[in-house]
Amino acid sequence: NWLRGSIIKDHNTNHMDRLAKLMTDRLAKHNYLATLVEQGKLSTKQRWKKIDEIDFDFPEMELEDLRQLFFGSYQIKQSQTYAEEHLDVNGDFAIQVSKETDEIIRCAIQSRHSNSTRYYAWIQFSLTGDPITSWYCQCKSGARTVGACAHEATIIWFLSYARHHDFQYSNGRRRIQRSIEKIQSDEDEPDDSNEFSAT
Repeated sequence: NWLRGSIIKDHNTNHMDRLAKLMTDRLAKHNYLATLVEQGKLSTKQRWKKIDEIDFDFPEMELEDLRQLFFGSYQIKQSQTYAEEHLDVNGDFAIQVSKETDEIIRCAIQSRHSNSTRYYAWIQFSLTGDPITSWYCQCKSGARTVGACAHEATIIWFLSYARHHDFQYSNGRRRIQRSIEKIQSDEDEPDDSNEFSAT
């Protein structure tokens, strides 16, 4: 309205035009990975390798590259807390690589909205051209080509950025983890409470 200034302070029309063109191009792009999954060529019946069983390499990206891939920083901001929920005890995702090509990975991710729902997300990448070439997730917004769902974005963010920049758990998550470890270590200690009891 006329009482307030514009929401966008930077009126860089060249940047906005490039962004609009990129969005239009991505909108028209066919999601090749979604087609492979829907045709059953990357179904759960296919045999996959765990990434810790092979010499796995994933393209490293900078935050600006990720902002351009996801058309903003919203998904990136969500990725840290979402990643913390899905890391195993070694600080890794349970990621698998296709036995047919080392450039397609998949990861099972818990839904943020339902504990009983798990989605598979697939990412296709390249070490020579565009780092991320295609993505698909079984969630409702996982087939889009403009931006990415939170599941896809979290995997891409973690593999391409966070693990190369000494990813650390948040303070709250570290406190929870230490508490769980303390409880587990207390359970492992022998119970000596009966040692001094009267008999």
